[in-house]
Amino acid sequence: MELKGRVFGRWTVVGDFVVNAKGERKWLCRCTCGTERYVVERSLKHGGSLSCGCIRKENAVKSLAHDLTGQVFGELTVLRVAEHQRKNGGVWWTCQCACGREYDVPGTLLVTGRRTHCGSQVHKNYYSKDISGQKFNMLTAMYPLAKRKDRAGVMWRCRCDCGNEVDVLYNHLVYCNLVSCGCKKTEHDQNLSKYLTHVNGTSIDILKSKKVPANNTTGARGVYLVKGRYVAKIVFQKKAYFLGSFRDFEEAVQVRKEAEEVLFDGVTEYYDRWKAIAEQEREWAEENPFQVFVEKNPLGGLRVTYLPELDEMKRMEEHIL
Repeated sequence: MELKGRVFGRWTVVGDFVVNAKGERKWLCRCTCGTERYVVERSLKHGGSLSCGCIRKENAVKSLAHDLTGQVFGELTVLRVAEHQRKNGGVWWTCQCACGREYDVPGTLLVTGRRTHCGSQVHKNYYSKDISGQKFNMLTAMYPLAKRKDRAGVMWRCRCDCGNEVDVLYNHLVYCNLVSCGCKKTEHDQNLSKYLTHVNGTSIDILKSKKVPANNTTGARGVYLVKGRYVAKIVFQKKAYFLGSFRDFEEAVQVRKEAEEVLFDGVTEYYDRWKAIAEQEREWAEENPFQVFVEKNPLGGLRVTYLPELDEMKRMEEHIL
């Protein structure tokens, strides 16, 4: 099929295709930002690639750029977004310390309570502030403990609304928006399991989700910045598969995307087909449960095997029809 001239997301196909080592066609495309690159045909057609990466970068900035202006963290009052932004450090903010000094600090350090003053010698010792009886969500501060966690500050014994008592760092309690002793998360996980479809130890609903985790710093699922290189990996059935380490961010994203298409998209598609048959042939479904097996192939890619075998499924489809 001729794709030249067609538009896919921010890509416009501007040239002819080449064939890669896998026998797939890759078309020369130009992004609206001006970047030109060869893109796999199936990624264009199925939405696997919508831009050169500029969309992800824009979304990553937006996801980290919660407006902190006017908020107070310890002795620091946020004034504005910092004029000079650092690479790979999230959004930096210009704050005014109680001592009068203006100070640039990453937003992540502010909201997690790891930075509460500019570091000058005149700051107050918030670690010794008495918060006895104060309530933070479901946690009530009871009394400070003599023990310290390295140099991180005072530990407080707290009582949760569920009755449990836990020891929590002052900064985590005051600045990190802890909700409970952990019982709330346990309750959430238990409730969540009631609504998600789990098959062969895998949540089909989560596989279908394309949401980027809130704590992701690159804007791309499964891609992490480690010591100046972009590491791609994919997790399935609680096992992580290393996909490679790359200098180029887009290359890492593409490798992860291809792994998703093989693993996540392949599993959900196969499961949907199996389920359609299973709803009609319950006895067959009990004898032929849906199963997935994953291993690395000699070339470093992923080999996925499904049970029951495809031929058996075809036979059942013919029977249903």
